[in-house]
Amino acid sequence: MKRRGFSYMGDSSSSSIGTKPKTHLDVPRTTSSIIANNDNDADTNNNGTSPLNGSPPPMDDHDDRFNYALLLALYTLQGIPMGLSASIPFLIQQKVQMIAQSAAHHASAVGVGAAAEAAAHHASTSHSLADLTKIAYNAQAIFALCSWPFSLKLLWAPIVDACFSKRFGRRKSWLVPIQLIAGVLMVGGSDYVEQELGLDTVGSGGSATDAANSMNVRGVTLFFFTLYFLMATQDIAVDGWALTMLSKKNRGKGPICNSIGQNIGYFLSFVGFLALNDVDSSENLWRPLLRLPSKPGVGLVSLGGFVKFMGSFMLVITILISLFKAEIDMSIEGGDCLTVGNCNGSGGRSDTTDTETLLPKKKQQQDDDDDDDNEIDAYEIGIMETYHRLWAVVKLPAVQSMIMILLTYRLPCALSDNVKFLKAVEFGLSKQTTAMLSPLIVLPLGIAVPIIATKIWKGHPLKQFMWAYKFRVTFVAFIDVLMLLAIRSFRGGGLILGWGEGASRAIFWSLLIASTAFQAIVNSLQFNAQMTFFAHRVDPAIGGSYMTLLNTFANLGGTWPSSFIMYLIGQFTVPPECTVGDDGVEVCTGGKDAYFPLQMVLSTLGCMWIFFMSKRVQDVAELPDDAWRTHIGESEDGEEDVQEYKKGGKHA
Repeated sequence: MKRRGFSYMGDSSSSSIGTKPKTHLDVPRTTSSIIANNDNDADTNNNGTSPLNGSPPPMDDHDDRFNYALLLALYTLQGIPMGLSASIPFLIQQKVQMIAQSAAHHASAVGVGAAAEAAAHHASTSHSLADLTKIAYNAQAIFALCSWPFSLKLLWAPIVDACFSKRFGRRKSWLVPIQLIAGVLMVGGSDYVEQELGLDTVGSGGSATDAANSMNVRGVTLFFFTLYFLMATQDIAVDGWALTMLSKKNRGKGPICNSIGQNIGYFLSFVGFLALNDVDSSENLWRPLLRLPSKPGVGLVSLGGFVKFMGSFMLVITILISLFKAEIDMSIEGGDCLTVGNCNGSGGRSDTTDTETLLPKKKQQQDDDDDDDNEIDAYEIGIMETYHRLWAVVKLPAVQSMIMILLTYRLPCALSDNVKFLKAVEFGLSKQTTAMLSPLIVLPLGIAVPIIATKIWKGHPLKQFMWAYKFRVTFVAFIDVLMLLAIRSFRGGGLILGWGEGASRAIFWSLLIASTAFQAIVNSLQFNAQMTFFAHRVDPAIGGSYMTLLNTFANLGGTWPSSFIMYLIGQFTVPPECTVGDDGVEVCTGGKDAYFPLQMVLSTLGCMWIFFMSKRVQDVAELPDDAWRTHIGESEDGEEDVQEYKKGGKHA
């Protein structure tokens, strides 16, 4: 399954870049609000009591339980469109199968009539199925483009970070309207998505090509592209809010909220929809369980109804946040009081107390010592200067080598990442089984593997990265092929290697679980290694922007092969030749499935990548920290430049 997105971290001026990498599906962060329910913290002394009344406050200054819940809710909203978009390829595949079955049934009906008419129709049907195969995978290739905004959000992240309404709040200025637009789009466009996919068109009596052309995949792609753009922008705001919403001690737990929340939203919308939409599950499980009347052939929920429900849920949560969650007052001139000590921008004392001054003097000094190199906020230096600094990062030779690695290593894994489970559904694996593999296998491994890997490869993340990659392009690819062959044989009504039904069923489930588990392990190992290495190598002077830049290229490295490999599958797959006998029985021979030869080519390409690029990866791992530094702001007048930016006297 797709992973999916990283965010801009361009304004964490009160925090150094952390050593805690983000986990599965995580996103880098930015800055900006404070907990609304923690007003008593300003009066808390070193002993945990209030100097005003001598009694303990209701919550200590590190109790962020309410803020954890809020962040989980926000990241859950972010995961909902991702999960919905992940279900669309399965619906496309399902419709293609229904079209093929309809065409075959029509051919059999014709075959029972006149033989000459059957022969003529056979030629038409063969051409139709060949076109249908290309249409199906071309549709998948087009739809894969919808996730690109998460790979490109660095382009507009500085704008989100620097432009806001001071009265409404730095992050809420973007968060609330973006989520309202996304919710309204989902509620208002729910019927549009179902209509454009043409899920009810099959069986109307038209030809297979006409039914396939009823899918307006471009319209559905545009719909989800817009949702991804809105959620990518929301991600920038939420990641920024997380840093200052949580107390300083708990900021490292922000990525955990990100990972858990996104996974909850993803699984609610992906697993939840596929399970409730599945016809067999709805008829045999959900309707009897809920005491609903029987409706054979109809899922419990439709795509349009589910999208509308999730959009309504997003609107409700957004309205509650806008009404009941306060953000720091940004009406003070000179910057964000949570990240700049002198809020008036001139060295004077502001009337509004910032986060640092909420701490006792000794504690404040200790925290200041931890932040040796403070980042400069995009709000302080301006948008153009932020882009200028990012370009300075791109020109570093160390970063250019890392970019080359990030943009190329995912291509040999593209079939496993994007096509494997679609092909499994094509061979007969149910959507429900596919959906349930994620929470039962992928999610637990995504949590456990990074913890174990940290103990094994501590201090050597790129060794962990390369070990997982070698395993990924060889053994995992081999298990994937065996799994698909087992599904095609077992679900096709045959036995695996001529063994009995019980043994064939055991082999089928063993290979399915092994393929899913091994892929989850290597994905988690590589992502964890990647984020750990980034966190330890970025220049602290511009750590947030730097981190997001690397994550952007990492995302692009996984996004561009998706559409490319879908296109290749469609071009090189040849449907079988089918003939209808006088008795009306259809016999199919020949044909070529492009998955298996392409997997051999990509595995070979992966081995070549290891041979030619492993030395570069080792060299990158051994580079000194100075090779990753831009040395921006290290001149003697660096402090003066910062003050100039704050006062607006110096422009990029």
